[in-house]
Amino acid sequence: DATHGPDVGAPFEIPPPEGPYLAEVERDPGRLRVAFTTTPHLRADVDPDCVRAVEDAAALLTDLGHHVEERAPDIDADGFTMAFLTMVAAELGADLHDFKALAGRKARAPELEPATWAVGLLAGAFSAREYATALRTLEQVGRQIGPFFQEYDVLLTPTLASPPPLLGTLGPSAGERRMLRLVGAFGSGRVVRAAGLLDEMAKDAFAFIPWTPVYNVTGHPAMSVPLWWNGEGLPVGVHVVARFGAEDVLLRLAGQLERARPWAQRIPDWIRASTT
Repeated sequence: DATHGPDVGAPFEIPPPEGPYLAEVERDPGRLRVAFTTTPHLRADVDPDCVRAVEDAAALLTDLGHHVEERAPDIDADGFTMAFLTMVAAELGADLHDFKALAGRKARAPELEPATWAVGLLAGAFSAREYATALRTLEQVGRQIGPFFQEYDVLLTPTLASPPPLLGTLGPSAGERRMLRLVGAFGSGRVVRAAGLLDEMAKDAFAFIPWTPVYNVTGHPAMSVPLWWNGEGLPVGVHVVARFGAEDVLLRLAGQLERARPWAQRIPDWIRASTT
């Protein structure tokens, strides 16, 4: 309620809400058409805990009176991944260009993480045509997904492909860090691309988050709710996506789910043990 709506000159906006978002939390969502899937949109292996979390949420929503069935939008995983990485590399290259304009000097490799430096170098290895093609590919994904939400009000997926990992688990391996430093030392995006680094990155770029990046691109509203906890006492998120502009539907559903299965007072077992 405090931050919604476009600022002056914003290139994109969603339809304004009919009333305060806060009031939506108390409203009944009605009988929703719910789709669910545990198959990743992008290439990844999914932990059984994450599968169980979604199956449990689907059962809960069925008990709450919603129409629930297993369905998912069709997405070109490889095409999306390469387009997304191309866009990220180009945007990071523009960030480094802006830094030079503001600071009066170029950024230096030791000032950035090796992966950030190497990906930034890739910007110079892509043509304007390749960048425009990547953006069109991402736009096409949005057009592919749009009709799906004419059939369904919300889609359930796991939020992540695994339960919460230990700190440091997602960082590059020692070998990957050495390769990134070596490639970055050449200072050329063409060397990065010729070394096949982009293809290697694409293989597991979204192994941890094989659903959420798609909706970062399309702009569909989404939420993660901690409905299910695994055997280690850790919350496993369920990702709920609504049709474009339907934040109110998500908030109504969030209120219903939290009333049905409160989680505000739940504490992971390892935190409880460390404080007693």
